[in-house]
Amino acid sequence: MIGRVTQRSMALNSLTNLQATKARSAQLQEQLTSGTKLAKGSDDPVAAAAALRYRDQLATNAQHARNIQDASAWLTTQENALTDATKAVQRINALTVQAANTGSVDVNGRTAITAELKELKEQLRAAAGTTYQGRPVFAGAKVIADGTDLYSEAGGAYTYNGDEAPLKRTVAPGLELAVNVPATKVFGSDAQNVFGEIDALIATIEGGGNAGTHLGTVQARLTSITTGLGTIGALTNKLEAAKEVNQTRADTLTTALDDVEGVDLAKTLVEFNLQNTAYQAALQATAKVIQPTLLDFLR
Repeated sequence: MIGRVTQRSMALNSLTNLQATKARSAQLQEQLTSGTKLAKGSDDPVAAAAALRYRDQLATNAQHARNIQDASAWLTTQENALTDATKAVQRINALTVQAANTGSVDVNGRTAITAELKELKEQLRAAAGTTYQGRPVFAGAKVIADGTDLYSEAGGAYTYNGDEAPLKRTVAPGLELAVNVPATKVFGSDAQNVFGEIDALIATIEGGGNAGTHLGTVQARLTSITTGLGTIGALTNKLEAAKEVNQTRADTLTTALDDVEGVDLAKTLVEFNLQNTAYQAALQATAKVIQPTLLDFLR
């Protein structure tokens, strides 16, 4: 037996279908304008949860990228300072060799050598006190008050005002890298440092002594500074590797996020046009099928 279909039921069914078609068109239009197929979590709860996880991981990865950039700046600043220090100590070594040749250096020559040594010592103190964003890069983790030298001098003795703690930056999940070389490893400690060594060398030359006795000390200090440069070079290589991994991870997460919530513009546009065409056709068909009833005329 065929069920009875009333004019009202036909109208309601047609209206329901038209509204569903129009709603789908509106949804596709929103996806085209927003660039995402997840306008709200209820659109696809599973995909929305995945998108949140990917966004959280991307935010963490971006923070690691900023840490890498900061670490790179610290290392570059120290590298430049130690490069200057290396040149200064190399010159000190040459002057020491020159001063040790007593047969060819007179009093005036010794005076000129000691004057240059004093200038080189100040250059080394400036290199040791190099700062990045207001913090001495060779002070370890200790914060030094403004105006305080990294190596303060009193009565011919020098005091190191920093510490030997490593400065670390998290550059990947579970991976921390040191970004500093403590000054004691390159310039020396309170008991023995490059500044006191230069003072002793100057005193020997001014007193007419044999500067050659200081050659071993000067060359050992040159070795410590170049070793510090090598340490920074090794840290920089690790940081570059971490940077590449960070960029690869960012690309992977971005692709995964786009797969979850991204819109295929070409496909969505085609579907949107089809939905609009279907909607217009449904309107025309409905208008022909649902004609005014006698009751409509009586009203």
